[in-house]
Amino acid sequence: MAGISPVPTFSLSRQQFRTITWLRWRIFVNGLRRKGATGELVIRILSYPFLAIIIFGPAVGAGALSYYFISRGMYAYLAIPLWIIFLLWQFIGVSTSAVGPSFDLSILTRFPIRYRDYLLMRLSFGLMDATTLSGSACLAAMCIGITIAAPSLFPWTAFALFTYAICNIFFFRMVYSWTERWFAQRRTRELLGGLLLILSLGGQFVGQFAQKFANSDRVPLSPFMAHTIKFLLAFNWFLPPGLTASSIEHMHAGSPLIAIASFAGLLAFTGGFLLILHLRLHAQFLGENLSEAPAASSVKERAAARQRRLLAAESAPRASAGILSPTVAACLKKELIYLKRSGPKLYALIMPVFVVFLFSIRATGAGGGGHNHLKTYLFCYGCAYTQLILIQLLYNSLGSDSTGVQFYFLAPFHFRDVMLAKNLMTGGIFAIEIVLVYFMSVMISAPSPPALTVATVTWSVFAFFINMSIGNMRSISSPKGIEAGKMRRQNVSGLSAFISFVVILAIIIFGVAVGWICVYLHATYWTAAAVFLVLALASFGLYLLTTKKLDGIAADHIEDLTRELSKA
Repeated sequence: MAGISPVPTFSLSRQQFRTITWLRWRIFVNGLRRKGATGELVIRILSYPFLAIIIFGPAVGAGALSYYFISRGMYAYLAIPLWIIFLLWQFIGVSTSAVGPSFDLSILTRFPIRYRDYLLMRLSFGLMDATTLSGSACLAAMCIGITIAAPSLFPWTAFALFTYAICNIFFFRMVYSWTERWFAQRRTRELLGGLLLILSLGGQFVGQFAQKFANSDRVPLSPFMAHTIKFLLAFNWFLPPGLTASSIEHMHAGSPLIAIASFAGLLAFTGGFLLILHLRLHAQFLGENLSEAPAASSVKERAAARQRRLLAAESAPRASAGILSPTVAACLKKELIYLKRSGPKLYALIMPVFVVFLFSIRATGAGGGGHNHLKTYLFCYGCAYTQLILIQLLYNSLGSDSTGVQFYFLAPFHFRDVMLAKNLMTGGIFAIEIVLVYFMSVMISAPSPPALTVATVTWSVFAFFINMSIGNMRSISSPKGIEAGKMRRQNVSGLSAFISFVVILAIIIFGVAVGWICVYLHATYWTAAAVFLVLALASFGLYLLTTKKLDGIAADHIEDLTRELSKA
C-alpha cells in the first residue's frame, strides 16, 4: 500500500465534474428512446425562439435604459434597471422549469465526495437555465450601454455588475434551497403555500390600486404614504441594487472611497447569501432527509383514528348504493383529500374569482366606452380565464398520484373509474368557479345579458369536455410526476402543454368568431348559445367515447406510466 500514490485532489475533482457532466448527457440521450420523446424534443426545439426572447428581450431594454441614464448624468437611476433585473431573476427562476435533463444533485451525497466539490457542483450546474442566462444577458447589456455612454467606467462597471450577478445567483440558490427544505414537510408546505398565495393575490391587488391611484390626479398624497416612499427610497441604497448603482455613480463622480465602500457592502451581501446557502447544503450533505411521516400518535389519537375508520366502513355500503359506484366514490374521496392538501388546486379555485374582482376594479375605476365593454363581457373573460387555469388539472391528472399509480393496476377495477373520479372532481371545481365568477361579476360590476350568459356557459361546457377528453389521454400517455417538495417543476410535459395551448386557443378563437358573426349578422346571442349547445352535446359524446378506451390506453402505457410517476 505504501507504494501506491494518492490521486491528486484537483485531478479527482475534475474527474468527478466530468463524470457528472457525462451522466447528465446520457440521461438526455437515453430519454430520447422512450415513448413520446420525439415530440418532447420537437417542442423543446420550437421553444428555443421563445427562450431567446425571454433572454435577449429584457437585455435590449436594460442596455438602452442604462445608456439613457448615463448619457444624461442620471447615475442614481441605474438602481431602477438593477431592481427590475433582480425581480425578473427571481420570477423567471420560480415560474420556469430547469433547462436540460432532470437530475437531482442531492443524490451525490450518497457517494464519497468532498463537501467543497459538492458545493461547487450545486453552484455550477444550472448556470445554463433561462433565469441565469436572462439575468446575465441583462447585466452584460447594461455594461455595454454604460460603456458606450462613459467608456472610462468600463473596468469598474464590469467588475461591479459581475459581482452583482454572482450575488443574484447566490440569492436565488439560497431562496430555492431553503424553500425546498420548507416544502419537504406537509405542514410547513401548507403554511408557506398559503403565505405565497396571499402575497401573490395581495401583490396584484396593490398593483391595481397603485395604477388606479397613479391615474388619478385629484387624489393628494397622504403624509404617511409620502414618508413611506421616502423611507423605501432611502433604504434602497443599503440593498444590493442600490449599492451597485451607488458604487458606479461615486466612481464616476471621483469618490473612489465611497465607491469602494458601496462595493464592499455588495460583497457583504454576496458572502451572507453564500453563508446561508452553505448552512442548507451542509446539512443536506451530512444526511438530513426530511420526510412527511407523521410522528408517533398518542393512545387517544390512535383510538380516535380507529373509530373514524370504523364509522367510514359502516357508511361505505350506504354510499355505494347511491349514484356513484363504490370504486368511483372511493377514488373521489381520495381526490377530495388531495384537494385539501394541494396548493395548485386551491390556487385554481381562488384565482379566477380574484381576477374577475381585479377586472371589476378596473372597469369601475373610470368611465368610458372601453370600461362599459369590459363590464358587459366580464363574465366571458372570467370563464375563459377559468379554462386556462384548469388546463393544468386536466392534462396531467395522474401527476399527484406518484408511486401510488401502481395500485390502480393491482386493484380489481377499471382504470376509467379512476379517471372518472378525477374528472368529477375537476368538473365540480369548474362548476363552482363558473357560479362564483358569475356572482362576482353581478355583485361588483353589472350582469351580462341573459343570451350572452347562456352562450358563455354553453361555450365553457363545450371547451371543458373537449379539453377533458384530450387531457385524459395525455395524462395516461405522457404523465409528469409532480413532486410536492420541489420547486420549478413543470406541471405537464412539454408536448401536453403545447397541445393544451393550441386547443384552448383554437376554442377561444372559434368562440369569438361565432360571437362576431352574430353581431355582424345582427343576430342575438341566442343563436350562438344554440350553436355552442350542439357542440357541447357533441363534445360530451366524444368524452364518453374516449372514456371507454381509457382502459386499453392505460394497458398500452403501463410501463411508461409507472416508471415516469415513480420518479417523483
